[in-house]
Amino acid sequence: MRKCFVLICCISFVLSFIKPAFASEEELMAEIKVLKAKLADMDELKARVTELEKQVNEQKHTLIQQEGTVTEVKKSLIDYKPGEGLKLKPYGLNIQAGATFVLQGTPDANNAGGREKSRFDASWSSDIFIEKEFDDWGLALIHLEPGQGDTVEPELSVYSNVNRDTNDTGADVPVTELWYEHYLFNKQIAFTFGKLDPANYVDQNEYAFDETTQFLGRIFRNSPAIEWPDDNTLGSRLILAPAEMPYMSLEAAYFDADNDWEQVFNDPFVSVQLNLKPYSIFDADSEQWDGNYRLYWWINCRDHSKLVAAGKPDTDEAERINTGFGLSCDQMLTDEFGIFGRFGWQRPDVEIVSTNPNAAPVEFSWSGGLQMTGKRWNRPDDVLACAVGQLFPSKEYKDAGHGGSAEGHLELYYKLQILKYLALTPDFQLVWNPRGVDETDPIFVYGLRGQVDF
Repeated sequence: MRKCFVLICCISFVLSFIKPAFASEEELMAEIKVLKAKLADMDELKARVTELEKQVNEQKHTLIQQEGTVTEVKKSLIDYKPGEGLKLKPYGLNIQAGATFVLQGTPDANNAGGREKSRFDASWSSDIFIEKEFDDWGLALIHLEPGQGDTVEPELSVYSNVNRDTNDTGADVPVTELWYEHYLFNKQIAFTFGKLDPANYVDQNEYAFDETTQFLGRIFRNSPAIEWPDDNTLGSRLILAPAEMPYMSLEAAYFDADNDWEQVFNDPFVSVQLNLKPYSIFDADSEQWDGNYRLYWWINCRDHSKLVAAGKPDTDEAERINTGFGLSCDQMLTDEFGIFGRFGWQRPDVEIVSTNPNAAPVEFSWSGGLQMTGKRWNRPDDVLACAVGQLFPSKEYKDAGHGGSAEGHLELYYKLQILKYLALTPDFQLVWNPRGVDETDPIFVYGLRGQVDF
């Protein structure tokens, strides 16, 4: 009996620590309520996620529409084509830019002093044009022209140097031109006023007038027998091109010769030029026979001293002017070939006072050349050209103790049009009798020009 009591007590003690195997009904209902609440929260979360995804898709669609609108607005405001510049349509602004890189070397530097005669130097320049058109009656232009380097020009002693593109501004950005041009009578009359480049308004030439794409030698860009103003300067130009006479035009220009912008009417440089177009006279096809025959006269009214023979005193006052005339012709022979020629003369008995590097102390000069496109070898945009010319000092200049022989120039280039906006041009030049000294060895200059148009 005692053993049975002890056994019953032990079993009761163990069972007191064991939970029931099944939960009560109240506990189950409570857990079900919690789960339902969680499911309701998940439904709300799903609905919120769906709403957010919808908003994201709507915003994405709106952004795409906005990007399309911006693109259309840009197209309506800005027109840009590589190599052809940029146009801001609502403002009538045209922006064009180009960069020119020139590498030149020579084994014959005759002005190197004690340095190595073999030289290889570089230069770069950039032309930035900003134009504003005023319907069909006006045009305003700003020309910015930074540059750096002179290639081999400082190492050469010549009458006419070998890199017309050099423009060492120390990489500063000067305003080269700033002018307004007004048109009258359907552009039969044009008047230009402002800071001008005198070389753009006389002695032009179709095949030898652009140092960035054509000849690099200065003798082939303009006649060196013109005593230009010191630099781009205050000036004006008037051109008459009657519609009844399409075969001719007449232009006159006036510039401040010393470029000091003071007393601008005291020392002028004046030029007058007549341009004849024979193809128009004979009603020929301009695409086949285009040509220009320009005859010009100029006067530089700055005070010039008289050239005096070596050993003789100069008793005259420096009150003489300098004057000259010239001819510049270009003629298309076919759609592949063209020829050009220049001749210039100036007073032989006065000292040149202009500091312009394109003016030379010579009595007269001539040049001529031939250009052909690469059409025959399926490269219609390529150009092969060759030119030759001479500069002749006057007898008075020789008697004054300077070199009196004719300085000769030969140049050959091939412009390889790589892309519409990129061209590479190997260029070769030969100068004999440099600075009129026939005992001096010829100078050979080789180079490469790169031209990029934006």
